Amino acid sequence: MTIDKKPPPIVIGIPAISKNAAYIDQVGDTNVATVSQTARVAYAEIDQDGGGNRTVLSQNGVGEAYASVSQKGSVNFAQVQQGGSGQNVLYLDQSGNSNWAWANQNSAGEVYNGARMSQSGNYNDMALVQDGSDNLADLKQVGDQNGMSATQVGDGNRLAWTQQGTGLTDLRIVQTGGMEKGGQLSVTQTGVTPGH
Repeated sequence: MTIDKKPPPIVIGIPAISKNAAYIDQVGDTNVATVSQTARVAYAEIDQDGGGNRTVLSQNGVGEAYASVSQKGSVNFAQVQQGGSGQNVLYLDQSGNSNWAWANQNSAGEVYNGARMSQSGNYNDMALVQDGSDNLADLKQVGDQNGMSATQVGDGNRLAWTQQGTGLTDLRIVQTGGMEKGGQLSVTQTGVTPGH
């Protein structure tokens, strides 16, 4: 495992949005997508390809929300909650079978919270909480039965976290307060946990 307190720049863009919209494209059997939009400005795009995938997306608050979710495979589950008074961004991509991803973004400032989450493999778990402003997280898991959870509270946190292997332990990273309090991390974990 390697840890660097100076992660590479994380670039997560947000398109210009001015009204609520939702686009859902599903290919396969028994895929379910649920979208709830009560935010002042919300935009959502969901694309599912496979069987038995489920996405639950909620965009509320008085700010702006953007989300793009794509799931390919079978029996993947994604739940996204976006709210607050600022801007939130999310791209989420799951490829494989029986992966689980959950994200809660609550923006409270002028600079948006951004997340890019990706899982490839089977039986992986991923969870992210962003509460504040100008928090960016780039999370990626490749392999099977890996766990990942991160929490960013406050302003200006940065996290680039990659896991590649099988049965890797969830480090449960918590960041508070931005660069001045150590809220800048790059983490890479690889390998196979004994017994997998």
